[in-house]
Amino acid sequence: MAPFALDGCVSIRVSRADLSAPPDPSAPPRGAITVEVFEKVADREAERRVSYPVLSEIFRGDGGQELVARSMHATFTVQDLPPGTYRLRITKRIDEKGDIVALANPGEKAFDVIAGENTVVSVVLKKVPVFWIVVAALTIIALVVLAIIGINKGDLPKPPPLPPLPPIAFAIPLGGSTGGGEGATAPPAPAAVDVFPAPGSVVAARRVAVTFLLSMPLASTGFEEDAVLAVGTVSGDIRGTAAYLPDEQLLRFSPSSDFAPGEEITVTLDLSKLRGIAGRTGTGRASTTFTVAR
Repeated sequence: MAPFALDGCVSIRVSRADLSAPPDPSAPPRGAITVEVFEKVADREAERRVSYPVLSEIFRGDGGQELVARSMHATFTVQDLPPGTYRLRITKRIDEKGDIVALANPGEKAFDVIAGENTVVSVVLKKVPVFWIVVAALTIIALVVLAIIGINKGDLPKPPPLPPLPPIAFAIPLGGSTGGGEGATAPPAPAAVDVFPAPGSVVAARRVAVTFLLSMPLASTGFEEDAVLAVGTVSGDIRGTAAYLPDEQLLRFSPSSDFAPGEEITVTLDLSKLRGIAGRTGTGRASTTFTVAR
């Protein structure tokens, strides 16, 4: 019955690589974390990362309470980290319409960051169905039994010893995510660190919600309704509603009408109309321009 324990889990593998020497030899040694997200195991072997945003969070400490970083990228690196225990949590993604969707198999994993090393955490979102795991296990058992019989009869040579298995672990699925700040390195004023759809991308959906990932949490009344401006080369001014999602630290603009096929959409976030939990307002603007497929 052991294979059935794998049902509902994602595969998370941890490996390590050496970091280059720090520019200041007298500084205390630090480590880094690189996160890579793949759809299937075959994609990981081919280094094909997912093409859609996945909401990832990295926490520090044995209890995993201090938020160190949050990202929507399929791959990202957090540098200059003190050695210790960290935890990666992945629970949600953004679909082709810009909607935030809970992953069917959310997961998390704790690991150690070592000074002078980059800890690479590879995540595979789609598990292998339990049926095929059982079939594979039974097939391997049958082949082993046949090999033993063949060896005892003298029909087969003894096989060489098997190499050690790579370090693979299956995370325990969790149902939610934890909000909070960006940790000690958070900027004093809110900024946009990522956006979906990405600049220059092409979207298939006729109505796509645009999502900005913010660098820090906002105050309870920390954004103005007109903070987002959307225009299209065919539609002109695009009406919609903006909403702040504190758990995910996202500002989301939902258009009230469909886009025209083939037009370019530009969505701009006025950071001066955002206020962080420390009371500071942002400066400048963040923008993305994407094309609607014909």
